[in-house]
Amino acid sequence: MDDIIKQLKNLNLTDKEARVYLTLLELGPSTPYKIAKRSRLKRPTAYVIAEELVEKGLIIQVTGEKNKLYIARSPEAYFEDAEERLSNAKKILPELLALQKKTSEKPTILYFEGTDGIKQAYDYRLKEFHNKEIVGFFARGTEISDDLTENVFLPWNDYKKEHNINVRGFTTDDASLQVYEQYFSTSDGDGKILARFLPESLYTADTSFEIFDWGVRIVIMDSKQALIMESEKFAHAMKEIFELLWSKTEGEFNKPKKIKI
Repeated sequence: MDDIIKQLKNLNLTDKEARVYLTLLELGPSTPYKIAKRSRLKRPTAYVIAEELVEKGLIIQVTGEKNKLYIARSPEAYFEDAEERLSNAKKILPELLALQKKTSEKPTILYFEGTDGIKQAYDYRLKEFHNKEIVGFFARGTEISDDLTENVFLPWNDYKKEHNINVRGFTTDDASLQVYEQYFSTSDGDGKILARFLPESLYTADTSFEIFDWGVRIVIMDSKQALIMESEKFAHAMKEIFELLWSKTEGEFNKPKKIKI
């Protein structure tokens, strides 16, 4: 039952709304008194929630000879209605995207903090990275905590491989990155990281900059902070800087000395 309630809450129902709906499925037509008794809610609360569920289309109100009754709609009917509403809403997606494009020139900055926050930063607009390339400048491993490695970066790298998200970037030739050796590659297009391994005399960054079509993600490892700037123009400028450096280092730093890959 707890799992059913959890899934109903994913449909934007509250805990109490889910309980009332399940109660009506079990009891059939019921008065607020019966609903309250079975769902262990106060009668006024059960009445208010029943009215909210009528508004949401999950239950139907009927008037009996003496008392007001509520009946749960069948789950199939409710899901069919929800799918139809979603299908109709998708028809206006082009118009919504056009409105978004009009405001896209104004940069948006999002801030995240802590391990969970950084995970949210990597989950943000996640599906838009599928079959795309990310370029950037990546932090050395000495400042990456174990919980970031286990809970954010290893799962992220697995996800990249699964969804053909390719990465090119500069990083430090740092033995602490050995834990990521399975994700490095010597060729493009395999959902891994094609890296240039710079000696510490040239590069010792503890912050990562990742550049994609619509913005830039910045992760400060030691303080566990992340910023996302949504700006196509800023991303384009950063991409040009990256490509300039990438072309200037052609043939250099392709193989690390301190990591076995």
